Amino acid sequence: MRAAELRKNGVRLRLQEQPSRVLLKLLERPGELVSREELRSTLWQADTFVDFETGLNTAIKRLREALGDSADNPTFIETVPRKGYKFIVAVEVRPVHNGPIGTQSRSRGIAILSVGVFAGVVAPVLISLAMWGKPQQPSILNLVRITNDGRAMNASVTDGVHLYFIEGTPWSTGSRIVQMSVAGGETTSITTSLRDPLAIASISPNRSELLVQTDVDVGADLAKGRSDFAAELWVQPLPAGAPHRVGTLYASAGTWTPDGTHLVYANDNGIMIANLDGSDSQQLAKVSGVVRALRFSPDGRRIRFFVVRKWEETSSIWEMNANGKGVHPLFPDWKESPYQCCGNWSPDGDYYYFQAGRGSTQAIWVLPERSSIFHRSTSVPFRLTFGPLGFGAPVTSSDGKKLFVIGKEPRVELFRYDLHARRFDPYLPGFSAGPVDFSPDRKWMAYVSYPDMTLWRSRLDGSEKMQLTFPPVRAYLPRWSPDSSRIAFMDVQFYRPWRIAMVASSGGPQLLVQDGADGGEVDPTWTPDGESIVFSKSGKTSTVAIYRLELKTRKVTSIPGSDGLFSPRVSPNGRYISALTSGQTKLMLLDTHTNHWSNLMDGEWIGYNEWSHDGRYIYFRENRGGSGKLVRVSVKDHNSEQVLDLKNFPQLQDAFTAWIGLTPDDSPLLMRDRSVQELYALGLRFH
Repeated sequence: MRAAELRKNGVRLRLQEQPSRVLLKLLERPGELVSREELRSTLWQADTFVDFETGLNTAIKRLREALGDSADNPTFIETVPRKGYKFIVAVEVRPVHNGPIGTQSRSRGIAILSVGVFAGVVAPVLISLAMWGKPQQPSILNLVRITNDGRAMNASVTDGVHLYFIEGTPWSTGSRIVQMSVAGGETTSITTSLRDPLAIASISPNRSELLVQTDVDVGADLAKGRSDFAAELWVQPLPAGAPHRVGTLYASAGTWTPDGTHLVYANDNGIMIANLDGSDSQQLAKVSGVVRALRFSPDGRRIRFFVVRKWEETSSIWEMNANGKGVHPLFPDWKESPYQCCGNWSPDGDYYYFQAGRGSTQAIWVLPERSSIFHRSTSVPFRLTFGPLGFGAPVTSSDGKKLFVIGKEPRVELFRYDLHARRFDPYLPGFSAGPVDFSPDRKWMAYVSYPDMTLWRSRLDGSEKMQLTFPPVRAYLPRWSPDSSRIAFMDVQFYRPWRIAMVASSGGPQLLVQDGADGGEVDPTWTPDGESIVFSKSGKTSTVAIYRLELKTRKVTSIPGSDGLFSPRVSPNGRYISALTSGQTKLMLLDTHTNHWSNLMDGEWIGYNEWSHDGRYIYFRENRGGSGKLVRVSVKDHNSEQVLDLKNFPQLQDAFTAWIGLTPDDSPLLMRDRSVQELYALGLRFH
């Protein structure tokens, strides 16, 4: 390799650079399929102006000519149609003497390759490649559940002895920082003054501090320098102590630099570096989307993170150099899943574990980090875990022999709150369902099964069930038409803008109301005459607003003065439309007789506004000070009152399950968390 020469019986053969690189890539994995896609991503990545198909075909042809090989009757390189190539003869790695006699050194860039011919048969290829090492493939040796309390949790970090993570949900039952032994057992709270923390962003290099994100109000506030989904950053000493705020920083992700002298964080699509006190903040890189989970590689040279693009409902893992240069997606052409997140390296840097997929496809994947004589490159990831639980948020043990993951089987149960007796009662026991809507004639209900998000119709007691939608449709917020003949709903399929759809209540094909090409259409609500649907819509570049669709003419018109508003709800008599501001801090009311909008009330985070059946009140969910509450406001005098405190009502960390609804007698309905969610330790075997 030092001379970049290929020799046959001592005679040097002519071989251009690209065929030589292809040869060495194949020799790294003799007998294994090397896909065309892998060759492209690892060898042609920088050649942006090269026709890859032509380039690879030419390289293989030149390589076969140099080796005296044949595509029809191969001795060295076998073509796997439409997939890739295999090097099909034995390969021997021969150590190179590079120094005084008696010492051997595997130096990068030095190799010997010899091809011999005897008795008319090509002998095995002998090659000495300067390899940095080829990690063995891991598999799961065993699986051990190390928690047994069923409480909600999010991604953990470890100091090698303990696991630290957030337990609970800040917007309903409250949350806390807890620790537990890596061997399992009981969780104990970290003593801190931080209220309802959101997430642990990182643990310091010396394992003495946690970087914690707080502030339940995670909406954008540009006046404070906070972008969407950014939260306050705090440093929490371990094992306990008084936390301190990191300057005035807001961040969607953060971590310490490997030497512990600076912080790297993300806010407003920028990845920044700052002093430990938050001062002297400078931009390292710019990324389009919300950045999460910043992680340095074990050698400190690279940073990986995942980027959420809200409009596309996708998430992808990205990588850049530690200095902010070379920002690029890690899997630009990977077809397995457009949702990737939550990655962590093994301590030795040989493996990168991450979560991919959503819903029933969620699993842990692993990327072996292959090192070649040319440069450090990545191979193709493979799936490590399979159902029935959905595993996510992988974190490796300090010795790399275990993988700590969160295993979840999501499930909910509907509960009705009796306003007079002031108690919760199960509603439709045994159903994992919600949201629910009731037909105007009060004979039927439409509900969404969870977590598969399939729309069903049944009698009020759950009998005479009929499935109305089928995958890949994912239904949400069903709404009966005034004549009980149709049901409008949101189709919230993954990886594309949400759309409004409709289906006959007696079953039949789904009818598309809007095409969703320009963005998302959400929150359909009928006008009392059944001739129109009011909904909100936002594009990738346009402001959210409210529109009216006339079903007969298909004409769409905007509601005057509705820019910046969403979640429309038409009152039972059709006179009013309630809506929320995009920051979810105001409940607005439109008088359709005067076309005048008024502010009905202010709140900290308002969602799921719902009219009472007599039209006197609007019920909604509010998160004030981190605690969820069910509130109602009088349309007549604008007075509001708390109906129910949700502090101790367990709910999933899933926006779809934060729904609140009303039964025909205006009793509140909520979705209680009945999930199986625990921490697991996966024992790893390498072979």
